[in-house]
Amino acid sequence: MTSNFILNNVVTYRDQRLRGWQWLRGWLSFVLVCSLGAVGNVGVASYLFTQEFNWGLSALAGILVGTVWNYAVTSSYTWNAKIQ
Repeated sequence: MTSNFILNNVVTYRDQRLRGWQWLRGWLSFVLVCSLGAVGNVGVASYLFTQEFNWGLSALAGILVGTVWNYAVTSSYTWNAKIQ
């Protein structure tokens, strides 16, 4: 998560780059949000798999939920970006 946060801070959100104490606050919020995204990912995939869905489709659905959650929440909360 740390390397992903650093890459996002340097590349994706370079115009809103976090520095100093804001960097630490941003990293903590990023880790918290992405941890919840991981729980959601596994939860969705596990639920679908127990409902007799194909394991690959279950995994793909979990990945999609985690990815959308992580992007939407970190962009608006960690970097205060407006989602368009």
